[in-house]
Amino acid sequence: MKNIFKIALGATLLTSVAVSAAGKYPFPQNMKSPYGYTVPFASTDMIKDHYEAWKGAWYDASKGWILSPEGTCSTVSEAIAYGMLITVYMDDETMFKKLYGTWTGNAPTNGGMHWRIGCSGGTGSATDSDIDAALALVEASVQWNNTQYLDDAKKLISWIETNDFNGTQLKPGSNWNDAFNPSYAGLANFKLFEKVSGGNWGTHRSDVAKDLLACQNSTTGLVTDWCSWGSHQPTKTSAAVAQGEDAGFFDDAARTPWRTAWAYYWYGDEDAKKFNDKVAKWLIPTTMSASGINSGYYWNGEAELSEKRRFVSSTFSGGLGLATSSQADDQNSKNYMETVYKALSQLTSCKAAADCGMEGVKGEKYYPSTLNLLYLLLMTGNMPNLYDLTGFTAFTPDPSLMRSSDSGVDGVQQTRGDTTVGVSGFWNWGAYHDKYGIGTKMSPDSGASPVYLRDGAYFADAVMEIGPEPEYGTPEATAGRYPSAGIAMSFNKAETGIDLSALGIKYLRITAKTEGPVRFAILNEATVQAGGEPGMFIPNTNDYTATTYDLTPCDYGFYGLESRCNTGSEKLIDVLGWVNKNTAPEGREILKSVKGLKFEVKDSKGGYGAISVKSIEFLDGSKNVVDPAKITGIVISTPTVTPGTTDPGTTDPTTPGTTDPGTTPGVDEPIAIAASAPVAMAKVSVSGMNIMVDGVAGASVAVFNMQGKLVASTKAFAGATSITVPNKGLYMVRVGNKMNKVVVK
Repeated sequence: MKNIFKIALGATLLTSVAVSAAGKYPFPQNMKSPYGYTVPFASTDMIKDHYEAWKGAWYDASKGWILSPEGTCSTVSEAIAYGMLITVYMDDETMFKKLYGTWTGNAPTNGGMHWRIGCSGGTGSATDSDIDAALALVEASVQWNNTQYLDDAKKLISWIETNDFNGTQLKPGSNWNDAFNPSYAGLANFKLFEKVSGGNWGTHRSDVAKDLLACQNSTTGLVTDWCSWGSHQPTKTSAAVAQGEDAGFFDDAARTPWRTAWAYYWYGDEDAKKFNDKVAKWLIPTTMSASGINSGYYWNGEAELSEKRRFVSSTFSGGLGLATSSQADDQNSKNYMETVYKALSQLTSCKAAADCGMEGVKGEKYYPSTLNLLYLLLMTGNMPNLYDLTGFTAFTPDPSLMRSSDSGVDGVQQTRGDTTVGVSGFWNWGAYHDKYGIGTKMSPDSGASPVYLRDGAYFADAVMEIGPEPEYGTPEATAGRYPSAGIAMSFNKAETGIDLSALGIKYLRITAKTEGPVRFAILNEATVQAGGEPGMFIPNTNDYTATTYDLTPCDYGFYGLESRCNTGSEKLIDVLGWVNKNTAPEGREILKSVKGLKFEVKDSKGGYGAISVKSIEFLDGSKNVVDPAKITGIVISTPTVTPGTTDPGTTDPTTPGTTDPGTTPGVDEPIAIAASAPVAMAKVSVSGMNIMVDGVAGASVAVFNMQGKLVASTKAFAGATSITVPNKGLYMVRVGNKMNKVVVK
């Protein structure tokens, strides 16, 4: 508890504890929880390193304090209780005893510790600290086989029931009751207290759960730091951390999904799952990964983007991200939990309390670095209920279970620069990734073609792992050594811009499936800042999904999935937050010089992304597909064929990489087929749903749709053949090495 409370209460008693002994369940416990998704691939060495760094920075052994806030002259009951929890599971009884001595030395008999001691003292207890210290004592009694801890826990539990409740209301502290703090809703704590002490704890849990669920936003599932009694609407008190902001999901509230995840992990608490499910439904598509979580939101999900909030922190990426742990059967949720783990593994404590938080000093402050450990312990199976291990099962972490680019891409990889293959008529594709040695890798490798032939069609595919971004102010950041990995498509070999507005193009339709935070962006000649192109993240889907984006200009980008120019909306095709708006071109300028598209993974703490593009279609105002030849500059001199007429065909180059005589000089042929032996006098006609080919004895005939997918193929042994197509529309017919474009009406 970091807040400044109001009323005094005093009297202290030091409770003796037994001599330290080896723990019954040393770290790592590696026990899969009976409910929820336990991360199966964690590095316990990493967690131990985090613990040692945290302990070295924030623990003062001479005083038995966790230094908090960031100064060196005080501690708070929250920090002591958190430290007690952490040391139980890290099997560090020596430190546990010191912390517990601080607790009992600054508390009324058998009661809650005064919320702050030291240079800025405060009296009265904080309820979250009380319930966590009591739970830690229960777990410690099993870990170190010490019945005194259990006796003390029972006394503290009884004190909590008398002092931290007002009827059905869970007070924020022993001496006040301004409003409800959702992050104090320790549903797991109360379940355990019922097991340990009996009494009315089942009723207390139900009452608190009702208030918790009533405080959730109906759309986002978020709660605010403080919630009013009665109306259950967002409110603020004098104890609110975020005094300069309206009521929101800030530093207190960020812990709430951790508490509900805890209750579901241990007990399968249905109220906790209901809470988390609502949060996860909003969280996953909104943020794409834990590194996409902002350090503060308002109740409606609007991110607070002030300088002090616009960064990635353990407090929020872990706390909010743990809401996805309760959906154990949902693959998207499990994938998201992987991003939570990766983000937390990259975020570590400052090396020392002094100067922590100052520019150029690496690491997190007391509060986020402490929560980092608590979150990691819980989600990795290293915070089991030692008092009752029913349903917990031992396991061995397996790093190979993490998603990896080593899985590769299915299909036959095509040669880069081969103008005879492509996706939807676009051939000039390439893969790219950084070479900084920070963990970025992908399949296909940088410089290769991402076009693959699979099931008779061409796809642009990649699986990528990206390294973490350098911290602000570091030499790597100053030098611009930011990770990158993706695939890109240019309209032509020269990578020159095309005026899409002159072609009447109003929409872009992308059919793709993705995993992870994959963003597409519109490459253009007007953007001068590297990586500053407008774009947006593609929703994750398990199957190929067609999404149509509106290319109506809006500020520095386009409407995207919005119906208007709603500045700031995440549904806009827009520039990223770090882009210099003084030099960024407006959308209408970009539309006049579009070079192509790129698809890349974006995850500031490092992560995984996968993309498979099935088709890219540019549409006119009526949402009809614009022939890609009009964009690439390729001219296929073939008249439109109507039923009963014939098409003499055009010659396609027989050697990959050469150009068609009918194309614009310097622009390569994108037709997604391979040529065969020449045929001199083939004639193509249409009759109903049949494409008729005459004068082709012994030749191979193939029909493709405009996405490059093979519809049918045959051998014309008798000099004539017919192929029935499934739908009306535009088709490409290959007869030997001749290309014909026909329309079936």
